[in-house]
Amino acid sequence: MSDVMEKMQERGQIYSDFYSNKLPKRMPVEASFPNAMLADHAGMDPVSYQYDYAMLAKPAEELCGKIYSDSCPIAPPNIVGTRTPSIYELLHSKNFVMGQTGQVQHPEVVGMMAEEYPQLIEKGFDFLLETVVPRQHPMLSLEDPIKRSTALEMGKTALNNDTMGFIPIYMELIQKFGYYPGGPMGSMGIAEAPFDFVADQLRSFSGISVDLRRNRSLIKEACEVVLPLVFAWGMPDVVHPEGAVILPLHMPTFMREKDFVEVYLPTFQKQLEQYAAVGVRPSIICEDDWSRYLDIIHDAFPAGTKLIFEYGDPRTIKDKLGEKFILSGLFPVQSLYLDTPEKIVDRAKEFLDIMMPGGGYLFSFDKQPIGGKDANVETWAALNEFLRDYMVYDNPGQSFGTPLNAEGFVRDLDVIPEVRSKYLFDWEEHKRLYPHTPDHAKARFEKISKDIFVSYMNLLI
Repeated sequence: MSDVMEKMQERGQIYSDFYSNKLPKRMPVEASFPNAMLADHAGMDPVSYQYDYAMLAKPAEELCGKIYSDSCPIAPPNIVGTRTPSIYELLHSKNFVMGQTGQVQHPEVVGMMAEEYPQLIEKGFDFLLETVVPRQHPMLSLEDPIKRSTALEMGKTALNNDTMGFIPIYMELIQKFGYYPGGPMGSMGIAEAPFDFVADQLRSFSGISVDLRRNRSLIKEACEVVLPLVFAWGMPDVVHPEGAVILPLHMPTFMREKDFVEVYLPTFQKQLEQYAAVGVRPSIICEDDWSRYLDIIHDAFPAGTKLIFEYGDPRTIKDKLGEKFILSGLFPVQSLYLDTPEKIVDRAKEFLDIMMPGGGYLFSFDKQPIGGKDANVETWAALNEFLRDYMVYDNPGQSFGTPLNAEGFVRDLDVIPEVRSKYLFDWEEHKRLYPHTPDHAKARFEKISKDIFVSYMNLLI
């Protein structure tokens, strides 16, 4: 067996053990290089590569050779994680625009007026397609169907080209360095909590803050209406222990605890429990400082959920949540450019001596580096080599933590029903029109419809 294959098998076993609640022989070490860092490493300007991601192939390989990682530090471009500018420009989008530094940024936008809550509540997904999407992406206006269809096709094709053009580079890195390739294809999803979805691009931060005082009951109704949408949006095609649905949480730390408990949490808790019921692990990004919510998290979130924290006291978080959940985050990303290699190793040892005992902690930063100057290569290399050698358990195979859905939640269509819309594929209607269509075509057509649904939802995150 080749050295590369041995590395892939070893790393695959490490991840398999960890997500099966067994201590691996050592904890996985991960790196995630921002594209801006790759461009800066190669001396590129911060804009050009975003229209041809293949330009990053050489610096990606060079940095992979310098900084240790068990998983591939480079991911193919996508609309959510990378914010590829081509699709946003072709749709004349208002919700994501490129700044002077080349960073694609999210300005505060309003896709739904306060007086339109009743329309969202009545029409759900149809209202998003007819009203919100055209406001955020003017080229998708309903006034000119031909221009709309052309722009949509161009945007989707540009996004697909950005992604597919980089996949051979990504696969070559996996094969060359023996990286763990991740869970099975289709086992990852992304969505938002219902309240965050209403707040983020429908009402805006300032708008939802006013609504909490003036339209509290309407927000609750709206959250119930969008709950099936965000649940279906995040549902992966393949359910696997090493997969997940990623849920970045935006609003809770800007809310009163009373509002969080009464307005935010009820629908989000249903969403989490129904994911757990079908074996999908929620991977929650707890943005900002969630210290005042730790007890609520412990009682409300399903066992086996992965919690990625930005801020908070590591020891308190470990003590309160470490037995029930998988923990991640908290290590300060600014240490990658402020610390010397020696300093960051000392910092990491002190941190891991808190987080490692008993298992269940996956090392990561409080935030991901974004800009080209956010990390010193030598410091990052020293950190990851230390992590690889230090994060070793002397009792591998021993169980830790609490498995996903230890509570035994069951999928309940009365809690979260299927998404219904006149704009989505209806098999019964299709069979009425085309009775000759064989039943085995149903799954394929429904998958295509689901992909279209997800592509529209991705325009609103």
